[in-house]
Amino acid sequence: MENTFYHTPVLLKETIELLNLSPKSIVVDGTCGEGGHSLEILKLIPDGKLLCVDRDKEILERAKQRLSSFSNAYFININFNKIEEILAQEKINKVDAILADLGISLFHLKNKSETEGPDALNRGFSYTDEFSLDMRLDTSSSVSAGDVVNHFKEEQIADILYHYGEEYEARKIARAILRERPISSSKELGDVVARVKKKRGKSHPATKTFQALRIFVNKELEILESFIPHAVDNLSENGRVAIISYHSLEDRIVKHCFKNLEMIGKGMVVTKKPIIASQEEIRKNRPSRSAKLRAFEVRGFL
Repeated sequence: MENTFYHTPVLLKETIELLNLSPKSIVVDGTCGEGGHSLEILKLIPDGKLLCVDRDKEILERAKQRLSSFSNAYFININFNKIEEILAQEKINKVDAILADLGISLFHLKNKSETEGPDALNRGFSYTDEFSLDMRLDTSSSVSAGDVVNHFKEEQIADILYHYGEEYEARKIARAILRERPISSSKELGDVVARVKKKRGKSHPATKTFQALRIFVNKELEILESFIPHAVDNLSENGRVAIISYHSLEDRIVKHCFKNLEMIGKGMVVTKKPIIASQEEIRKNRPSRSAKLRAFEVRGFL
């Protein structure tokens, strides 16, 4: 039976307000996921159009089913930084708003192995996943987390953990990974890291390691950097791009890119400081605790 539980969208009210939509707005949800933000956007643009974009074919199909009652929603399986390609495909010149939520959906984090067995399309994002060490959002990508863990050199692994996860015990963890090879699942990897990490916080000891591998495998920072200027160049006058990030590496890129675009006269930063979740939202939806929302408005087109 189809699971009707959906990931709760983060900073929903604040995001919708920042997008500044009208009934005829043409919008791109670049990271549609299960369609949480898209659902609220569609309610506000009855005479407009929403392009629901996601690089993950499986989760996009889930959004398509959820939003099937809306005739003005269009679904495109592609990476969100391919904005020109997306608009050309839909024969659209400019759009009024673009959203990118950089978080991972609970759809990816749930442990499918418990209910669907080893043949399920598990991705290995969960520390409890016993069947996969993949972490690719787009399974056609060439390098998986398993490839990195089992075939990269110790120094390469340490560099990835440090630069993409800000993991200060990267060398110790990389050394342990090499000792324990082959590592076949995310649960195994999480256990290896847990044995190495002496200092324990509230989060799982392998949190930074998993973050680093996921970001590296999916080229998330490179894609984000290329996305922002393309997004701004494809917005109409007074159009806005809103981005929700979840860790300092992403937020730093968004902050600096927006600032640079403002300096060269592309428009203005709408959020001088990032918008964060209220204590009430954090209590109800824990992933929102690290979310930061920033927005940029295009000005100056002739």
